[in-house]
Amino acid sequence: MNMSDSLLVNSTFCGSYMQNEIIPTQDGVIVDCFHNFNDLQLIKNEWDNFISLVCGEIFFTYDWCRTWWKYYGTKRDLAIFVFRSGNEICGILPVFREKLWIGPVSIAAIKMVGSDFMPVTITVPIKQEYIDQVIDRLIEKLKTLWKWHILYLGAICGRYDSLDTLVHAFKSKLGKEYCCELTESDVQTYFAVAPNWEAQVAALASKQRTNVRRTFRETSSKGIEISSNLASEESLSKMFDNFVEMHQKHWQEIGNAGHFGAWPYSKEFHREIAETQLDLNRLRLIEIKFNNIPVGYEYLYRLQDTYCWFLNARSDFENNKRIDYKWIAYRAKIESALNDGIKTIDGMRGMYDYKLLMGGKVLPSHNLFIYSTQFPVMQRVVIFRLLAKFLDILYHKLWRRRMAPRFGIKPRTFWKKWIRSSSLSS
Repeated sequence: MNMSDSLLVNSTFCGSYMQNEIIPTQDGVIVDCFHNFNDLQLIKNEWDNFISLVCGEIFFTYDWCRTWWKYYGTKRDLAIFVFRSGNEICGILPVFREKLWIGPVSIAAIKMVGSDFMPVTITVPIKQEYIDQVIDRLIEKLKTLWKWHILYLGAICGRYDSLDTLVHAFKSKLGKEYCCELTESDVQTYFAVAPNWEAQVAALASKQRTNVRRTFRETSSKGIEISSNLASEESLSKMFDNFVEMHQKHWQEIGNAGHFGAWPYSKEFHREIAETQLDLNRLRLIEIKFNNIPVGYEYLYRLQDTYCWFLNARSDFENNKRIDYKWIAYRAKIESALNDGIKTIDGMRGMYDYKLLMGGKVLPSHNLFIYSTQFPVMQRVVIFRLLAKFLDILYHKLWRRRMAPRFGIKPRTFWKKWIRSSSLSS
């Protein structure tokens, strides 16, 4: 990552509870291990404040993790580690263990809460100066808590600036008896928010500046009044349903399942999380209208000075090649971001040309795998990951992307076995 990219994606953000399985340490860091989110309700605000302090994603806030576990925690064992130095939290690591099978081969895998069943990336919520101590405590606890074959941390987002320190901490603690494998898994796009819309447009390439200005001249000449509004407590239910319907209609018309058709329980999960985050003033569901008729939605979440741009939707309004809708939606996001004091919009995972045209900067995301080098654990892990890779190619790349559309087979919900195993194949 070069200096300009680092400046783009990094920002500086400047109770009592039930104790459970407290582990004191000589260097003053203690670990509390919980096995139920309800036991942490009393430190919910402290948890969320810590995630903001370390520039973490909304995916690691208390209610997001709790809700994700409600929908996706079945047949998985939960452990939530809260690390403290003195009275201050210095790390929060909610993880789970599950047993995975592909054919005759099984492994016990440990993953971060929220790391599958939706395409998200994460930072690792540990204060940088405590990474060594926290990882030391984590490994000690995991060795006594569960039998496991592989520990997976990922996908770690492009803006996380402590990756080298994290990997070094694992290697120092585990030594040559374990492999610490770091891979690039995908990319994600970030947008720097300029001081105003005019400056945002000025930062674009010349051709794109022309496209932006032409789009808004055309809407004006056609008498199209553009407006936008945010979901409120009164409007959320209807607006959310309209957003899902519009999103699904667009993708299904081109033979794709759409997010809410592909990912299990996604409509139910996002409805509940939207309601929860609206109460916390974090939801930004934007409805865009032409002459007071909804034509699109932008679905985002806010945490401190960052937006997470999760999904969008658009209708099939009158085809006019001089009106490029992406610029209208982009302006709605930027104006909302300016109103909220947002500095960065996280465009999430995947390479999308239209996001690059809008001035997005691409950074790599990473996966970190920890597993024993001893026989037969290493052999078991290697074989399982090869099978997971084969399953990914056969099911996702060949069948779902190529063969099913060719045969006119209607897309269905992703296979749960693929969802659970695919992250380990990278």
